[in-house]
Amino acid sequence: MVPPEDFYYAAFRVKFPEGGFFCDSFIQVFKVYFKCTRERFFIIASMKKKEFSKKGFVLPEVILAAAIAGFTICGLLLMYIAGTDLIRTSRNASIATAAAQGLMEEIRNTPFPQIPDDYNLLNFLVNNIPSSVGVVYVDDSNPEFLLVTISICWRQGNRVIGEDANLNGVLDSGEDANGNGIIDSTVELVTQVANR
Repeated sequence: MVPPEDFYYAAFRVKFPEGGFFCDSFIQVFKVYFKCTRERFFIIASMKKKEFSKKGFVLPEVILAAAIAGFTICGLLLMYIAGTDLIRTSRNASIATAAAQGLMEEIRNTPFPQIPDDYNLLNFLVNNIPSSVGVVYVDDSNPEFLLVTISICWRQGNRVIGEDANLNGVLDSGEDANGNGIIDSTVELVTQVANR
């Protein structure tokens, strides 16, 4: 098979007999023009082919994008749930602290000899926190100073904040994690009351 430029060259030679400067130079110009046109055609064709392949997404790209979006949304939802739980814990801790401070002021306003009898091992509920219990411990080993400890435990979702696992206000076996003989909690106030 004859390449296209040789075919046109041969056709041109038949029409114009050999010999003139014009004929040879025209054939050379035609060869260069045809070669440039052919190269331009292949360049344009390859560009169109590339443009066509970039028009849409293939299935693996869509699956990968969906997986990345899914992981991102799950992470954001987990952060939202953890944030709401922390906000609820903080709110309950503030309410429990306010209740413990109110009771501590009541104990300070009580006459010194009555404090151990009235408040030692006293259990109380915090009104604004459901499933909560508070315990007051009064250590009267020193006759001049009473060591008063108030601990408040409550249920937060599926866990208990504090050592009182069953929220009965009594230190049961297995509940005293640090072995100090009292119920400890995140909300715990300790003060000394002097004999005046």
